[in-house]
Amino acid sequence: MPSIRQKGTKTMMNEEDYLNSKMGKRNPFTVPEGYFEQLTSQVMQKLPEAKAEKPALIKRLRPWLYAAACVCVGVFIAAVAFNNNNEEVRKQMRIATAEQKSVESYYSDSYYEDEANYAMVDNQDIYAYLLAEM
Repeated sequence: MPSIRQKGTKTMMNEEDYLNSKMGKRNPFTVPEGYFEQLTSQVMQKLPEAKAEKPALIKRLRPWLYAAACVCVGVFIAAVAFNNNNEEVRKQMRIATAEQKSVESYYSDSYYEDEANYAMVDNQDIYAYLLAEM
């Protein structure tokens, strides 16, 4: 049993043979002399005069829009990087401030006063002690 492709090819061959038997091998279509030499000039004459149109506004602004978008992206990246850097600096400043406060509270006058009160030493005793060491 012949396949569909073979049937189609056979049918086309039969039609081609039929056309060849009726028309022969000659080409029934003819072109007037010099037709293709004059065709280009005739077509160009029939075309309307092209006006120089301005490009659309969006096309004129497109390079500026691209540049503005690049600048915005750059500013955004710089802001994010700067903000992250500031967070680190703030964190370090908080730690340093906390350490400084703890050191200040350790060495503050109130600490000495608390120690003097605990030892029951008053200012006169401290002065006497300091003068004795000289």
